[in-house]
Amino acid sequence: MAEIEGALPLEDLLNAISAQLDRAQAALALKTQTTGLTFAVKDLTLDLRAAVDIQDAAIMVRPALPGERDVSTLKLSFTTVTRPMLEEHAVEMRAEEPAITESVEGLSDEEVRRLEWIGVRNLDDLNAAQARGGSYNIRRLSRLPAERLKQALALAGRRSVRRVSPVTMRPDAVRTLDPATRFRLRVEGRNLTRGGVAPQVEVAGRPAKVLEAQPESLVVAVPEDALAGAMTLDWPDGERLEHDVQAEATA
Repeated sequence: MAEIEGALPLEDLLNAISAQLDRAQAALALKTQTTGLTFAVKDLTLDLRAAVDIQDAAIMVRPALPGERDVSTLKLSFTTVTRPMLEEHAVEMRAEEPAITESVEGLSDEEVRRLEWIGVRNLDDLNAAQARGGSYNIRRLSRLPAERLKQALALAGRRSVRRVSPVTMRPDAVRTLDPATRFRLRVEGRNLTRGGVAPQVEVAGRPAKVLEAQPESLVVAVPEDALAGAMTLDWPDGERLEHDVQAEATA
């Protein structure tokens, strides 16, 4: 079968529609805070006459031309989601890394768009996607060139510290804590633990006790006089990171 000129992958069509629906929904949500909402879109059904082809294991579609014969009809239906569905699929909000374009050089707009369509906006997302589906699935779904994906995964696999800030607690809660663990810092970054193994932490040359450890964050207890200074994190594999928390901790 000859290639259809001007055809796009089917997922490009679906993602373009969903992106526009998201923008329309955001506009309606804003309207509830201004002039008030007078209507809502519950269901949207599209019957699209299109020429369909398969190229490189991808379904390609192009809207049918006026009077064109031997075309297919794509029936697409979109509907609303319920609050329980939103809560079930909600993502915990946290301080984000910079966009992946600031970490991986040379990504085209199309490559960035394809990564966004599989939920990858930064290196943290890429790490999560690799843990769930592996690099093969990332490459297959995003169609990112192998060398470009290898570069991105190498960056995503590095340990890094993004931010250190004091943990805020109510005064009455602080008074109930062991004096040795009353003063706490939250360390945010990437790959801070691997296989459940946390680093040894020091602040201003004083040992800090790791109270909570996740790949994206640590909570450490430090002496009162060591809330700011040079923080070092040492892992059993010999890697060390240093971070100056003077400005952040005292802000």
